[in-house]
Amino acid sequence: MKNLLSLWPYLSRYRVKLLAGFVFIILTNICAVIGPRYIRLAVDSMNGPFMISDVLRNAGLYVLFALLSGFFLFLVRQSIIVTSRHIEYDLKNDYYRHLQSLPRAFYNMTSTGELISRGTNDLNAVREFLGPGIMYSLNTFFRLLFALAAMISLSPKLTFFALLPAPILSWSVYRIGRSMQKRSKSIQESYAAITNLVQENLSGIRIVKSYTREAFEIERFEKLNEEYYGKNLSLGRLQALFFAFLTSLTAFSLLPVIWIGGAGVMEGTMTIGGIAQFIVYVTMLSWPIISIGWVTSIIQKASSAQARLDEIFAAEPGPETADRSAERPREPVHEGMLSFHDVSFSYPGSDGQPVLEHLSIDIEPGTKTAIVGATGSGKSSLVSLIPRLYDPTAGSITLGGRDIRTIPVKELRESIGFVPQVNFLFSDTIARNISWGSRESRVDAVLEASRTAMLHDDVQDFPDGFETMLGEKGINLSGGQKQRACIARAVAWKPSILILDDALSAVDTDTEAKLFDALLQQLPDTTVILISHRISTVKNCDRIIVLRDGRIAESGTHEELLSQEGIYFELYNQQLLEEEILSLS
Repeated sequence: MKNLLSLWPYLSRYRVKLLAGFVFIILTNICAVIGPRYIRLAVDSMNGPFMISDVLRNAGLYVLFALLSGFFLFLVRQSIIVTSRHIEYDLKNDYYRHLQSLPRAFYNMTSTGELISRGTNDLNAVREFLGPGIMYSLNTFFRLLFALAAMISLSPKLTFFALLPAPILSWSVYRIGRSMQKRSKSIQESYAAITNLVQENLSGIRIVKSYTREAFEIERFEKLNEEYYGKNLSLGRLQALFFAFLTSLTAFSLLPVIWIGGAGVMEGTMTIGGIAQFIVYVTMLSWPIISIGWVTSIIQKASSAQARLDEIFAAEPGPETADRSAERPREPVHEGMLSFHDVSFSYPGSDGQPVLEHLSIDIEPGTKTAIVGATGSGKSSLVSLIPRLYDPTAGSITLGGRDIRTIPVKELRESIGFVPQVNFLFSDTIARNISWGSRESRVDAVLEASRTAMLHDDVQDFPDGFETMLGEKGINLSGGQKQRACIARAVAWKPSILILDDALSAVDTDTEAKLFDALLQQLPDTTVILISHRISTVKNCDRIIVLRDGRIAESGTHEELLSQEGIYFELYNQQLLEEEILSLS
């Protein structure tokens, strides 16, 4: 239950509507409790001189109060249930906004399916508590309060015997409620596992089919689904047992009412109408008593769900929202030298194993710098530090003499165009993918960027040109076309710093050379940082940095590095040999 206290800010936001719902609940229960009084009067009016007008009047008043009770119940739902939908809307927005603020390291440790499950299944369980849970809890409380007060006023003795099952009820609610919470949490975890499996399978459906692993994946899904099915059945059996038990207790509470009430009529201490009114109250309590189990189940599910949501909300935001310069006046990002000062870096959760160690680099503005090295040497990790996808473990990075951690992240990243190794395109048109997020979405800006990225001619061959809709992650483009579309998107951004993280690996050598020349001509004042395994691509850069095991092994121009006859020299000769072999085949 304490997990649900974190919902208080959302509830207080709609306190006026919730207060109105609270008042309507009181009114609907007052009307519901007053109504049976006219049943007693109507029945007792038949004992003695019979007047049809008395019966009709009392029956009419009973119907009137029943209608009033129904009307106020309608207003209860319009206030509390509708408010729960408003809070659900706010929660979803806050959840998604928080996900956008979390750092890259968080997503390295959390699966997409898990996040989807918490944002759908768990959030819906919380919404059920905020709506039906709160409404029926309050309605049950006031129904019990008012009905019990009316029953005691009629006969304290009958009320005592009618309430004999109450201690058993309280104990069973406590015991079964704890079991419901455990089973609900287990169900939600199973649902998250299913969601994650389905998300991964649909995203990687081409790999699944390529390796003919459909039957294997179906078997995995069926196993998880069977586990989820079994847990739901287990909870369903427990709920069914609980509801049946509560219904039986309610039915047994009528036996002493009829027995003792009948004796009271014979003794003249009660009337038949009084017994009828009392039985209506006992029946009226049936649903509130039964709903205790249902509400308990809702609360237990919501408590487990909110605990899972709180785990996400408790995750520390990335530098986007936890900016060190939050209280400093924001200055525009000045172009200038990009410098690494004795930088070391370890990935979160890697037990401090360094990926980069004591790097010091100065990159002049407007220059073209290449970074080469073997797989795992730290190239991608190095460029990931520039837009603050991660922060250095030690040392600092400055831009124009300013520590980048003192530059607002939004402003820093707006000055950087980043094309990562893994290409990502949205399920939208080619034009909107290129202009996505850019300051200029004009047609001519899209065409100019596509020409620079050597994509324009390819797009012209499509039936709808730049209005061609792309499938998921750009599936209807080739690997090289995807890379060039991502490069065009970065070019359209018109950045001060352009980072190409092995972004030309899927294009042929000739296209790569033309593309890089076009970039140099189109972005003459842009600082370009290029990661590539091809010497033919990097040899014309102003400076080439060779990394080995997270350290700078060599640095210089193409000619300088060849003269050193070190790592770069070996890479160059190896690629020359590969090209000769290919030319002979």
